[in-house]
Order: sequence, then C-alpha cells, then structure tokens
Amino acid sequence: MKCFVGYVTKTGTTKEIAQRVGEVLASRGIDADVAAITVDRDLRAYDRLVFGCPVNGMKVLPDFATYLGGYAAPAGKPVDLFIVSYMFEKGRALWRKAIRGEAERVKALAGAKSTEVFGGRIAGPLPGFARFIFGVPGDMPADIRDWEKIERWANSLADSMLA
Repeated sequence: MKCFVGYVTKTGTTKEIAQRVGEVLASRGIDADVAAITVDRDLRAYDRLVFGCPVNGMKVLPDFATYLGGYAAPAGKPVDLFIVSYMFEKGRALWRKAIRGEAERVKALAGAKSTEVFGGRIAGPLPGFARFIFGVPGDMPADIRDWEKIERWANSLADSMLA
C-alpha cells in the first residue's frame, strides 16, 4: 500500500500534522510519502491520498479547493482529508458550524471517504477583540493540537488501508 500525505500550510502547523500522520502510517507498514501539494506530482502512483489544509476565514485556502477538484478527485483514488483550525475546538458554535460546513464542502469536492478537523497552533495569544469575536477563552494555549486524536485518526486510516 502506497499513500501520499499532501498538505498546504501557512505557518508549518499543517505540515507537522501531515508528518505525524505519515509517521503513524509508516509505523503500520504503509509506504507513506509526505510532501507539500504540487500540481506536478503524479497521483496515479498512490493507492490512497490524504490531504490537509488550514482554515483561514472559516474556509480552506482557495488553492487547496482548486487542487481537490482539479487533481485529487480526477485521480480516482480513495481520498481522506484533514482541516486545521485553532478556533474549532473552543470557539463559538457559529464558527464551529461554519468550519464543519466547509469540511463537508471540500469532502464532497474531493469525493473523500473521511474528513477530520484538528485543533491548530498560533504564534501567540489572540488579541482581546479576536478572543471576543471567536469566543476563544483568554487562557487557551497557543498550541491546541491533540496529538492523540491525530494519531487515532491516522491509525483508523491505516486500519482501513490494511483491511
């Protein structure tokens, strides 16, 4: 089984999650290539595709959506997605709903088997006005990635790949 774990990142957070997903898959005997998404990568060489992207303005980055529709879906391979959002875990229900809706949109665009949303990381505390708008507690750590959740999801991918 050969898997491509591709990502788009702005700050390195999504890359780090993609690398951990690749490590978990490799530990389970899956040949996993982890790299930034590029249009010149031949996706036909892979049995399974996993893609990740951060949320910005409650949407995935536009190039990511374009890539999913133009390259990932036409490759005809099983696809799984992960989205990274700092606001998702503790933010207001309105924002969580918007991010869930975006996850469903890109899942349909890619014809993905699964989509997961993971907490992210920011450079430092959010300013007071941003905490208020997004409903984020003032004492929320700058890094809220749940590595156990990420590893559970990666192991569930491995289980389905090895079945």
